[in-house]
Amino acid sequence: MTSDLNQRQDAFVNVRWGQLYALEKDWGERALRYLLLTNFGGAVATISFLGASEQARVLLGVKVSLGLFLVGIILVGVSTAKTLHRMSWLFKEWKSAVNHYNAGRVSWDHLIEEDNKRAVESFWDYAIPYTSFGCFILGCV
Repeated sequence: MTSDLNQRQDAFVNVRWGQLYALEKDWGERALRYLLLTNFGGAVATISFLGASEQARVLLGVKVSLGLFLVGIILVGVSTAKTLHRMSWLFKEWKSAVNHYNAGRVSWDHLIEEDNKRAVESFWDYAIPYTSFGCFILGCV
C-alpha cells in the first residue's frame, strides 16, 4: 500500500468513526428528551383527563382512544430505544472492525464490505413507528 492510500483510508476511518459517534450521541439525547417529554405530557394529559368530567371517564371510546395514544407513546419509546441500541452496536462493531484492520487481520475491502452489511435497515425500523402513527390516527378517530 502506498502512503497516500493509507492516509486516505485513515481519513475515511476517522470520518466514519465521527459519523457513528455523532449518531450514537444524537440518539441518546433524543431518547432522554423523549422520556422527559412523554412522561411529563402523559402526567399532564392524565390529570387533565381525570379532572375533565365524571361522564367522560365512563365512555368506552374515550378509554380506547386513551389506550391507543398510550400504546403509540410506548411504541415511539421502543423505536427510539431500538435505534439508540442499533447505533451503539454499529459504532462498537465499527471500532472492533477498525482494530482488526489496523492489526492486519482483515483487508480494507473486507472492512468496508462488513460495514455495509451491518448498515442495513430492518422491517421493524419502519413497522414500529408506523404502528405508532396508526395508533395516533385511530385514537383521533
